[in-house]
Amino acid sequence: MKKIIIIEDDLGIVNSLKLYLENSNFSVETHNSGRNAVEIIKKISPDLIILDINLPELSGIEICKKIRTFSQIPIIMLTARTSEMDKIIGLEIGADDYIPKPFSPRELLARINSTLRRIGEIDKKNNSDIIKFRNIEIDTKEITIKINNKKIPITKNEFDIFKKLVEENGKLVTRETIMTEVIGYEKYIFDRTIDTHIKNLRKKLGDKDIIITVRGEGYRLNK
Repeated sequence: MKKIIIIEDDLGIVNSLKLYLENSNFSVETHNSGRNAVEIIKKISPDLIILDINLPELSGIEICKKIRTFSQIPIIMLTARTSEMDKIIGLEIGADDYIPKPFSPRELLARINSTLRRIGEIDKKNNSDIIKFRNIEIDTKEITIKINNKKIPITKNEFDIFKKLVEENGKLVTRETIMTEVIGYEKYIFDRTIDTHIKNLRKKLGDKDIIITVRGEGYRLNK
């Protein structure tokens, strides 16, 4: 049974989600404050985290940042904020998905199943562990990228995008493929976030020409 932790201060949402997810064969633990959230997550080691952005004491954004320093556990963020910039910030710091309130438990369940299925498919493909390109080493088990044996800071989404580009070996990877297959977002909501991920990758990899933009179509690796 998959284990989910919900960190949300709205008890109405917490209670309805807990009941719905338990009836959907998930083990669910809930917490209503950001205080001690990171320590709790380290102790419980859940399969997925549902995290509200606007938490008392420590925001969901800060919690997500802290989690990404030690784990790639899937995170779905909940928020009453609806601006595109809020979504981009949440995704840039490593969240796997983003759901604005109000939402239905059925929609969240679909997102949970989609995220867990995508993570499972990635894990199955990662048996080779190490992929090399030029002086870059991609560790698919540890979810890390090293340049000249020095680890660089990178989010899960950036990692998955670059890994896909390397695997395609210079072939075109369309924006739609990145959005729906690699990251798992709905295209009409999150299309602009791809540009941000690519920009960050170029900067972190120290090479603005390593990823080529194919205007109107997508991206490919510069071999």
